[in-house]
Amino acid sequence: MSQVDTTDKKGLIMLIIGAQAVLSFPFTICAFVVSGTANAGFNVVLTALLLNAFIGGSYYVVRKSKTPIAVGFLIGCAIMMTLLSLMTAVYWGQLANCQMVDRDVKQYSCEQVGGYSAVAAFASLLFIVQIAFTGAIIKYRAELIDEVGLYDEISGASAGAPNPLLRDSSPYEPSKYAQPSADL
Repeated sequence: MSQVDTTDKKGLIMLIIGAQAVLSFPFTICAFVVSGTANAGFNVVLTALLLNAFIGGSYYVVRKSKTPIAVGFLIGCAIMMTLLSLMTAVYWGQLANCQMVDRDVKQYSCEQVGGYSAVAAFASLLFIVQIAFTGAIIKYRAELIDEVGLYDEISGASAGAPNPLLRDSSPYEPSKYAQPSADL
């Protein structure tokens, strides 16, 4: 049995992204199954699509983008997706307790109780995995940021050297830029 090397922080984060991807597949299928639910079907499909986009974005940021803004954006999105998974689990868990009624009630449906329970179960598992992911990227954010290429565009000119990008590279003279005054 293979063990996970927890000293490889980037590998641990990639493992958690893989777990999210594995859980998002059945969650997406369940979302499409219950999509006909009155007043809530579109929300769960949108949640599944957001989750898949989040997993793809997470993979890209961890593997390719090393800028502080990208890692910070990922942390913010991870927190929001964790909360969205919690809300989805609670909502669909409560909806799984619905009762069939004999008469026709507008905007009420209770046909896919098993599907509602499955959505709640997968959303709960995703919530737990996303807590681990969010904690890992917050804790190991310094390892995700690569500062080597951040300052490549800054020229190596010293403070006193003229800058060819500026029109007037002479030293600042306040009298040169003084505005006429009406003071007596």
